[in-house]
This record gives sequence, C-alpha cells and structure tokens, in this order.
Amino acid sequence: MGNLINAEFRKVLTTKLWWGLLIPTFVLAFAWAWGSAELTTSIVDEARQDPVIRGLGVSIDEMSWSVVALSRSINIASIFPMIFGALGLASELSSRTITTTFLTAPNRAAVLNAKAITYVLWGVIFGVAIAIGSSLGVLIGSGESYLPDGKQWFLILLAGVIMCTLWCLLGLGVGALIGSPVGALVLLLVYALVIGPFGELVLFGLTEGSNLPGWLPNGSANGLTGSTASALLFDQIQTLVLDRGGAIADATDREAFEDVTRVFAGAPGAFSLWFSGLIFAGWTALFFVTGIFRNKSRDIT
Repeated sequence: MGNLINAEFRKVLTTKLWWGLLIPTFVLAFAWAWGSAELTTSIVDEARQDPVIRGLGVSIDEMSWSVVALSRSINIASIFPMIFGALGLASELSSRTITTTFLTAPNRAAVLNAKAITYVLWGVIFGVAIAIGSSLGVLIGSGESYLPDGKQWFLILLAGVIMCTLWCLLGLGVGALIGSPVGALVLLLVYALVIGPFGELVLFGLTEGSNLPGWLPNGSANGLTGSTASALLFDQIQTLVLDRGGAIADATDREAFEDVTRVFAGAPGAFSLWFSGLIFAGWTALFFVTGIFRNKSRDIT
C-alpha cells in the first residue's frame, strides 16, 4: 500500500495541476477574507453609532465579527479542493492512463484505497492553504477589536480544513462515477456556484427559515464553518448581556440570531457544527463509495 500511495503522490507532483490550483486557492481565500473583513468592520463601525443599537446596552464593538468573514472566505475557496478531487481519477479514466496502474497493482481495490488516502492528504493541504490565506486576509482587513481569540480562530479553521478534505473526497467520488473530467467539473461547478447557493436561499425563504437547506451537500458543508461562527457570536452576546446584569436569551432568540448570522456566513438553514459535519460526511461517503464501486468493474480497455 505504501508503494501505491507514493506512486499516487508522484503522479500528482509531476504535473502542474497541484500548484496551478493551490496558488489561486490561497489568493482567493486571502482576497475574499480581506474584502469581507473590511466590509464587516465598516458595517459594525457604523452600526455601533446607531441610537437603537446603543440603546440595547450591548457593546457590539467587543464582539468578534470577523469570524463571519473568516468562515465565508473558507466556504468560497473550498471550490478548489473540490475541483482537484474531481480531476484526480476522472482525468486518468478519460486518458486511459489508469489502465497501466490497474494492471500492475495487486488489485483495483488497493489502487482505489491508495487514491483515497492520497486525496485525503491533499484535501488537508488545500485546507491548510485556505486557512492561512483566510487568516492573513482577516488580520489585514478587520478592526483589531473584531478579531476572535485563539480558541475561536482555531475552531473555525479546523472546521474549514475538515470541510475542504470532505469536498476533495466528494469531488474524487463524482469524478470516479462519471469518468469524464469535463462532465464532473461542469456538474460540480454548476451545483457549487449556482444551484447550491441560490437554491438554498430560495428554499430557506420558501420554508420560512427551516433547516431543509442544511440537509443538502452545499448547505451542510458551509454549515461546518457558518454554524461555528454564529454560535461563537451568540455566546459572546450572552456573555456581554450577563456582564451587564441582563437575562439569558431563550432558545427561540438564539435560533433567530443564528439563522441570521448563518445567512451572512453563507450557510442558510444549516444545523450545528457537528450535525452539519455528519450530514456532509454522509454525502461524501455516498458519492465516494458509489464512485469507487463503479470503478471496481469499469472497462479500462
């Protein structure tokens, strides 16, 4: 198995695809985080002067609003590990270069397992690149008082790395299932850029704020970071209110607040961090396992 994994890494490293995607991944994460953080800082600075906000007695400038920019930039940039995974097996199937690998390996299952391990590691690599780019963008673009503490920051970045890894595996599964890099990319990009985001917003509105979008692949994936950010912000509000002698908000108030912040974080209708992770892991397993089984008996001649 070790030799097969090494062979898979050599396949990737001898092409230009890995750095050709990794560079724009970092740039997009950095630029989106920077712009989002600048915008968030501007909005909060203006809102804190509003008489209604000041009358609430809560200092919103003491909250880590930049977590929204951080989570949103991770969600946007995660499209690249998805693309990388989609091309992982589909390109070899399309060009028939997989034939030699299947014939020289002990069996197809070993090859496919080696690919899975390899692309898990590449998903982590892309996730770390996105985490670094997003963090730098937020540091530059956000007001200092709006930055999260180390624990909050780490939790969102960890959720983002997990999401990127799962997207990479889901893309690998879709590419393996379709067998065409063009077909896999078109399907995934149309869903991730158009059908997923806009469809979930429409569904969220039509169902009056239900969690139905959170059951879908894009909604559950974005929920990993979006739900984390919204929960952190609400906990900060609770702390500020309690420090000023206020009462703890009930479950309805918490749900309403988190619904709004999840929309801004790009995860309307998402569930909590862990439940969103389980749902997205289920979607990943469905496409990945189906794609792997499809290639155990695919004609490679």
